[in-house]
Amino acid sequence: MKKNITFTLLAAALMLTGCASDEEKIERAAYRYSYAMANYDVDGAERYATRETRETTLTMARQLLLMVDSSYIKSDTPATIEIRHIWMADDSSAVVTYHKTTPIKDFSATLDMRKRGHRWLAHNPVKSVEAPEVEEARVPEGLKEED
Repeated sequence: MKKNITFTLLAAALMLTGCASDEEKIERAAYRYSYAMANYDVDGAERYATRETRETTLTMARQLLLMVDSSYIKSDTPATIEIRHIWMADDSSAVVTYHKTTPIKDFSATLDMRKRGHRWLAHNPVKSVEAPEVEEARVPEGLKEED
């Protein structure tokens, strides 16, 4: 009987210490996502991003990386990330403020986080921008089109 109580207490203690709070999970996911992005590791960031973010932001990042000179990437890494503040909007969304430092940049930014299932993921999909409607081009009066 004594062994059962000891085993039960030990199991309960292990379960309690093994469960991270939402804030710890948010901090860990936000750090890993922003660290990977800051160090040009889009594949690494993908593991910590929502589906919408993978389909928009990360797809765009991959395309842009094809145009970036590798010497620039080398000069801008390694980056460090410091999580400064976590604000819980509700049970399934939060905003994280972080500070990024690289050899050529130093700035603070925010990152939206969403809970998907049991995981916290970065959620910053790029919104598509529609071009404004433009009137048909006209030649101002007094100017003639050249033939």
